[in-house]
Amino acid sequence: MRRLLGEDYARYERTFSDPPARALRINTAKITADRFDAIFPLPTSPLSYEEAGRLLLSDAKVGADPLHAAGLYYMQDPGAMSSVAALPEIRGRVLDVAAAPGGKTVAAALRAPDAFIVANEVNFSRAKVLMQNVERLGLRNVAVTSLTPSDLGKYAAGAFDLVIADLPCSGEGMFRKEPAALAAWNDNICAMNAARQREILRGVLPALSDGGILLYSTCTYSLEEDEEIVRYLIEREGMTLLPPTEAVRAVTAPGISLSGLDLSNARRFYPFLSAGEGQFFAILRKGGEPTRSTARSVPPKISVGEERRIRAFAERYLDVDLGLVTRQGDAYYAVHPLERTLPLRYLSEGVRIGEFSGDNFLPHHNLFTAFGSAFRSRVDLSLTDPRLAEYLHGEEIAADGLRNGFVCVTVEGYPLGGGKCVDGRVKNRYPKGLRNN
Repeated sequence: MRRLLGEDYARYERTFSDPPARALRINTAKITADRFDAIFPLPTSPLSYEEAGRLLLSDAKVGADPLHAAGLYYMQDPGAMSSVAALPEIRGRVLDVAAAPGGKTVAAALRAPDAFIVANEVNFSRAKVLMQNVERLGLRNVAVTSLTPSDLGKYAAGAFDLVIADLPCSGEGMFRKEPAALAAWNDNICAMNAARQREILRGVLPALSDGGILLYSTCTYSLEEDEEIVRYLIEREGMTLLPPTEAVRAVTAPGISLSGLDLSNARRFYPFLSAGEGQFFAILRKGGEPTRSTARSVPPKISVGEERRIRAFAERYLDVDLGLVTRQGDAYYAVHPLERTLPLRYLSEGVRIGEFSGDNFLPHHNLFTAFGSAFRSRVDLSLTDPRLAEYLHGEEIAADGLRNGFVCVTVEGYPLGGGKCVDGRVKNRYPKGLRNN
């Protein structure tokens, strides 16, 4: 770092005396930034390069915050926000190849609500965490897979307009925040990770369309895992390095040029330039001209009778059309139309809306998180309502005056979960694994 930073090294070293920065991303699919700022109880300040980003000026824990439970925000390091914010455009089909826990998936899904995002995580346990975060935020344009990069390259060749590759690395940019990253560092770790990164990229790049965009990122400062990988992509894969947005350029340092190759459009996020942990990213275009996809849509796996009963449920309870519905095992999903154009094996195809129990359709928690604002029958709770704690604890709550049937429970008007009203009492359907102790 002394060699890389020169005169700036002292500024970098001083950041280790400061606490790590904390930040959040507002879920603009559910709430406007102005409204969030008005109801969020902790102090924040805006990020210059991300309209939905806020520095959290408090060390308070937010895991039990009802607004967090309602999916109104996602905790994310401010440095990690910079890479997706640097993209000039997001459209079409997007692959986040190493997506867990979900920060860049969330950023892409919120910034481009008409795009379809495949969030992939090869580690199954981490993929489940990813699914939980997507579900909590109620994202309607995300499906989750757990496939190898080479499988994605093989079975979805040329399918994606954008591939986000935030790849495993030595974690040098996280030493201040995660002592485990420092403890794990050794003389060989950078070379090992660089080899792994090239292997992942070789496997997944066939999934990127001609003329498509690759967002490559790490949380390390290592040249081997950063600029050397970019040089590999330029020289071996024929890719072109593109500039970031001006707002992100203003808070980052240029990439380090190698052997006469100008890599200044790659960017380094340093904690002495802007609050946050260390990041590196580069935006690259694949060779060739973009072409219109000719993929045929795969028919939904659902019978006419099943769809008719689900539509009847929706007409009874909701003021919105669920759109395209399909079945996966015993579960039913409302899916983005582009999801049916990819022959992939999904863990989650979209919004899990429910299952049948006999002739009865039982709504899943995800139906309330994604479509709760469209429920005709709702129990509206304020942050000071004692029933809020009761509901999050898994208890029944009073709901005088509501008709019997399924209802959405909201906090400050925003969907939190569901229940079933029976004679003025709401039977709690908030998932047991999410309940406060």
